[in-house]
Amino acid sequence: MNAWRQFLNSPVGPKTTHFWGPVANWGFVVAGLIDTQKPPDVISGNMTTAMCIYSGLFMRFAWMVQPRNYLLLGCHATNESVQLYQLSRWAAANGYLGEKSAGTDTGPPAPAAKG
Repeated sequence: MNAWRQFLNSPVGPKTTHFWGPVANWGFVVAGLIDTQKPPDVISGNMTTAMCIYSGLFMRFAWMVQPRNYLLLGCHATNESVQLYQLSRWAAANGYLGEKSAGTDTGPPAPAAKG
């Protein structure tokens, strides 16, 4: 019971945003994991890159804030991994990592041949 009270009243306990912010951010991780089951042609390269930058910045924040927020750090480290995987799927599907996958054309149509 004493340990529970200590947790409740700690600087990173459930009475603070240091707890509820990271809990809410796990939604990004869950959404990213669900998106791994979708085809790569529905992945937005711009949004996935933005999510990678966002999680990278917040990992730094979670490490530097006092008291250190390990829950936020873990959440964003996991999200960074998921988003980098999604970005690699997008890059492979669009030919950035080799040959373009069939059926994932997301660019503008090629110009018609003159003749």
